[in-house]
Amino acid sequence: MKDRILRLCRRLDKFTLDEISTIAEDIDESVLELLLLTLVQEGKLIFKDNIYLYNKEQGCNKQRLPQFFQHHSKTDIDYIIKGFCIDIEVLKMIDLFGFSKHVMNNFYQYFRTIIYEQQKNELVKYFEKSPKIPQERIYMNTKVYLYLYEHKLFVSDKYLISKDARKHTNDERLEIKNIYLRSYRKVLSRSFAHRFHLHLAEELWKYGKDFSERYSGINTLLFA
Repeated sequence: MKDRILRLCRRLDKFTLDEISTIAEDIDESVLELLLLTLVQEGKLIFKDNIYLYNKEQGCNKQRLPQFFQHHSKTDIDYIIKGFCIDIEVLKMIDLFGFSKHVMNNFYQYFRTIIYEQQKNELVKYFEKSPKIPQERIYMNTKVYLYLYEHKLFVSDKYLISKDARKHTNDERLEIKNIYLRSYRKVLSRSFAHRFHLHLAEELWKYGKDFSERYSGINTLLFA
């Protein structure tokens, strides 16, 4: 579906959400908006003044890394990736390697963002096939929406809407509660109220993975 929407964006070149929703009327508007957001984040679309523009320069090219990657050696970037994978906090990375807090925050935040985007894309695919009404959680006035598919918990900062959505079963709600509390306790201990959905997505992604799985996973997301 994502490729289909990208082809439609290329053909329209310039459009609003309402305009593309009229054409892709078989796709729920909230799902369509989420797909467009993903394409913007990948650099395939440009969003400005409520108008989407097809990015002819990047098109279908691989997503470019943020510019701050260019200011650091491959060795330093590898140290930062490894630090993230073994849960070394920003202040400890500063002490160990002399990186500034700004640099560390940029990298760690970007890692969390691409993890969130990956699981969000996977969530949308599940949701399209079997829409569900999410379980809601609030932390420090920040609300997130939780969906369970095949015993895997997904987090979204937006409420996905479908007229065919059904409630999670009692067993699913209990599983959501257990998985959420397991990850929430770790997030809470770090007082991550800012961009809570990113921190929660990070913990859900890391759980059950050893260092090698996390390390290869991040490198795949960044460089594959």
